[in-house]
Amino acid sequence: AADFQMNKNDIDAVDFSAYSAVITTGTVLAAEPSRSATFHAFEKARAAGLPLIFDIDYRPYSWVSAEDAAETYSRAGAMCDIIIGNDVEFGFMAGDYKKGLSKARELAQTTASIVVYKMGEEGAITLTPTEEIRTGIYPVTALKPTGAGDSFMGGFLASLSNGHSLQDAIMRGSACASIVVSNVGCAPAMPTTDELNAFLSSHPGATQPSQH
Repeated sequence: AADFQMNKNDIDAVDFSAYSAVITTGTVLAAEPSRSATFHAFEKARAAGLPLIFDIDYRPYSWVSAEDAAETYSRAGAMCDIIIGNDVEFGFMAGDYKKGLSKARELAQTTASIVVYKMGEEGAITLTPTEEIRTGIYPVTALKPTGAGDSFMGGFLASLSNGHSLQDAIMRGSACASIVVSNVGCAPAMPTTDELNAFLSSHPGATQPSQH
């Protein structure tokens, strides 16, 4: 993949003061030179006072070994302010699927200010150092799974940046994911703000949050 060829020189060419955050996914950490470049970007972003946002996005086929991935993800997680992943990914980071939620809680208490633990059809648990917010999903007839994570991230972060509460931002991100999986295509299916608001106005409502 082209992003695996990103190197430190590419990072040094960026004026971090011109941006408000750094967002990355775990795929770019799977190989060199992009892994070192990404951690270099983290350091430069920190120096510029930018928040770091990390979508775990674990794809086993991209990594040399599961051990390497777990170690690298843990290093990245320890540096980031917002971490988003699903139950399987946090379980992987913990070394045991059953300990995934505990790992997410640990990150929320030690490094990140917001951790989003996604559980598919069961909704999500959003963790901060002081609270846990459980939310449901907006049921739709899914045509495909691709794009759900990216659309959730985009809707969630856009809503936060526009002043929505944390819980509202999570629900808007969830709605974006529902819109994308229920339409053909990936990028073309990403909703505008008007399309998101129309969906929220017309949908019967979200499911009750899981209490598991």
